[in-house]
Amino acid sequence: MNCDASETPPCVPPSNPPTLSYCVLSFLRTVVAFLSKLQDLKGFINFFNPVCIGLQETFLSSDIRLRLRGYYCVRKDAATRSLSLQVHARTLVTVCSVYLPPHNVISQQDLYTLVGQLPTPFILLGDFNGHSTLWGSNVTNSRGRQIERLISNNCLCLLNEDEKTYFHEPTRTFHSLNLAICTPTLLPLLNFTVGSDICNSDHFPIIVSFADSGGAIQYPPRYLFQRADWGNFMQLVDITESMPQGGKETVEHFRRHPTTENHVAFKRAKVLARRIHRRSPRESWINFVSSITSSIPSKQLEKKVKAANGNYREFSFPVLDARNVTHSALLDIVNTLGHAVAQVSVTDCYSPDFVAIKDRVARMPLRFTARITLSYNSEFRMFELEIALSQTHDTNPGADGITYNILHHLNTTSLSHLLYLFNRIWTEQKYPSQWHEAIVISILKPGKDPSNPLHYRPIALTSYVCKTFERMVNARLIFELEKQGCIPSLQSGFRRGRSTFHNLGLLATQICQRIC
Repeated sequence: MNCDASETPPCVPPSNPPTLSYCVLSFLRTVVAFLSKLQDLKGFINFFNPVCIGLQETFLSSDIRLRLRGYYCVRKDAATRSLSLQVHARTLVTVCSVYLPPHNVISQQDLYTLVGQLPTPFILLGDFNGHSTLWGSNVTNSRGRQIERLISNNCLCLLNEDEKTYFHEPTRTFHSLNLAICTPTLLPLLNFTVGSDICNSDHFPIIVSFADSGGAIQYPPRYLFQRADWGNFMQLVDITESMPQGGKETVEHFRRHPTTENHVAFKRAKVLARRIHRRSPRESWINFVSSITSSIPSKQLEKKVKAANGNYREFSFPVLDARNVTHSALLDIVNTLGHAVAQVSVTDCYSPDFVAIKDRVARMPLRFTARITLSYNSEFRMFELEIALSQTHDTNPGADGITYNILHHLNTTSLSHLLYLFNRIWTEQKYPSQWHEAIVISILKPGKDPSNPLHYRPIALTSYVCKTFERMVNARLIFELEKQGCIPSLQSGFRRGRSTFHNLGLLATQICQRIC
């Protein structure tokens, strides 16, 4: 790329999800200020999961290493004012992060040269420090007229409308300084929004995303159970958002109504959020170090040591090759993996004899009513629910996000409500439709080619509430089958107190006895 590089280091993740989202954050002009805002930046990344991030006015020295988990940092600390790279999101797009200092003289020809170097389609985004009524300013200055000529003479499109992107603290006024400019082919495909959280800065983040992407990729929440106040949970059974969220509402209210009272409330919320952000990592690190003791298993100790050293496995979405067609977009990858799993499970994969038996059994009507009252058809009791919960261990939850850890800490009243729900399902024979849904995770088989969709093992994450109910039903069925002698005496699999190793050991013993 023949474009000048500057103090603006864009960061790109190693993965290529289809949601194209570029974010610009402008920080204060000191290294200390930038490092103090890393926690805000990480929270912003976790919420939006952008493909590419442009950081401006960082002024990092060469001896400071900028590391963001899941991202590659492309930086060149120099006195020039732009840096560009190409990212792949549905198609190859050039992203150029631009910073134009407000008091420097920028020639019109330099701007034309910059645009002429960029492969199309491209997006220019950054802090241009220009005012124009074209993007919502009250006045138009010389820098604004330069940008207007750049847009009109090069047939470019402005994505901004009239949103304010910069807060000037001394005058308590909002301005539009951060712009997003693209080539005409990208205009109908992109959305432009201004973030509501100022992220402990004076510039609001600007976000450019595909219009049909449905927003940023949302991952299931992961609860920090080691920090949970279970006593309070059992009393309230209600979890609210963290305290720093109030700062977003305050700044949004101040942006709409910039009064002195709202400004004081905004500054108070900003200080409170900064205090929480600074305190939380310190407390988390203390708790993490305290958890490393001589009594923890060696495998868990190894994980903690690697985490403390910052060693982690980089995750990237695989590029799949199915029938000589390459799939790199996230939606195409998901559909390809789903199609591969479905093809393995279709009827054509079964033998003709099994298909005949399967069809015959499927046509048999199921009768759930009985002439006499049987014990295994009665309603469930509390001790059965407690036994089922005592036999569980925490893994990843299903779509509802409810984990066994949460179920274990339910109070007596909540357990009674849960048991009442199970008995209604049992007696009314109405199975919740949400329990038919599952989150399917594809795990690459060891030593297999990651580009082959058939080399992934699907793992279905279903509702833990559903699993608890199924465990209660299964306990009754196993007891009744054992009581009636319906299970062959030689079967060891899926039987309590037995293992398939017992059969192997018995076979090995008999072989040794025969030989000897």
